[in-house]
Amino acid sequence: MSAPLANVITLGVTDIEGERTFYRDLGWPLTFDSADFAVFELRGALLALFPTDKLARDANARPQTDRGGIRFAVIITVESPEQVDELAARAEQAGGTLTKPPTKPEFFDGRDAYFADPEGNYWEIAWSPDDNPVTAAARRAAGLTP
Repeated sequence: MSAPLANVITLGVTDIEGERTFYRDLGWPLTFDSADFAVFELRGALLALFPTDKLARDANARPQTDRGGIRFAVIITVESPEQVDELAARAEQAGGTLTKPPTKPEFFDGRDAYFADPEGNYWEIAWSPDDNPVTAAARRAAGLTP
């Protein structure tokens, strides 16, 4: 397996409208927008905004109110549903904690899993079909597609 594509940073936010406005006012291009999920395309990466409570629910973690909960996740985009399972198993074998085993996600079509590294930094492993706008933008940002 080659090095994973990890160029989507998800920030858990409490005021999605305020955060959306902030990043839009910075002049960052808005790639995808819905009521509770916004994605800005940067050079080589994407910044996703997602309500902290939903990010926590998606990762089977508690939201960060102090230390120890989830406030952000870096999304690793893989090429197949099977690679979600493979990388999740490798993360666990390496000493990570699976907070969400590989499954069909609640918030998009595809397959995903979450793990935390030994210091509690969260990563999401995600696969989605090519027509998913965030996946397409991540691949464009990485120079994998035109």
